[in-house]
Amino acid sequence: MTDTEITNRFVIEVSQVGTVDHIVDLEADSADRSPYAPRRDLPGEKLCDRSTRSPASEYIKLRDYADWKGFDKTAFEGDAPDEVCSYCWTEVLEEIEQVEQHERDDVDERIGTVGYRLRWKQKGRAREEWYDIVVRPETTMAELDSLVCRFTTLDDLHLRMYGLKDEYIDSTLNVIPDHQFTKVRDPSYTEASEMTIADVAGRTTLWDGDRLSMVYDFGTPSHYYCIVKEVYDADEIEKLLEEREPIAATETAAIIDEKRP
Repeated sequence: MTDTEITNRFVIEVSQVGTVDHIVDLEADSADRSPYAPRRDLPGEKLCDRSTRSPASEYIKLRDYADWKGFDKTAFEGDAPDEVCSYCWTEVLEEIEQVEQHERDDVDERIGTVGYRLRWKQKGRAREEWYDIVVRPETTMAELDSLVCRFTTLDDLHLRMYGLKDEYIDSTLNVIPDHQFTKVRDPSYTEASEMTIADVAGRTTLWDGDRLSMVYDFGTPSHYYCIVKEVYDADEIEKLLEEREPIAATETAAIIDEKRP
């Protein structure tokens, strides 16, 4: 990622709210575009959840912001200046590091052809219980959902929906189980059987350390998420499943490990 690409992508959001200014990723799909969000027209996505966004905010490149505030920080490196949210700043540094790592590992060339070990947890109970699900590129979200529900014992009384990292109810994927899709009949949702892991990976460049999310019950939500613990080429998946006896399996995916209370 070049310096120009970085400064064009990450901008300072200047508003009258709070004591520091925050950073917006202009290339990210805005969570505010969700039908459940109060504002849907703000550009990009703010990199932390420690303040509200205002339609009156201005968006300034770091160099211009530094000239205005009178400090010499003209690149996203080191510690955040006092005027900028340190949480947002850290997110930028992590994103830059991840992009550089992806370039070194030829991730763009491999996305859509690899499988993953997804460690699923419930938010608030992550240390007590988790389940590792191995998925192939062709695994559908419907198959993944069937294994997630096997260990969470979630019923179908309320909607559940899958999304990208920490999206939950603000999901940009809007993936719901097929039988719930037929009841809702809302074209903004996607049937789980119509989206594969390869499709999801292509949307978010899914790789080691990344996350997916799931929310159950939109009224009083429970939050579940997974972390990508391993990335596997096709032959590695087959070898792994030959060596391990699955706890539960579908045609293309399997629960291979667990921690239970």
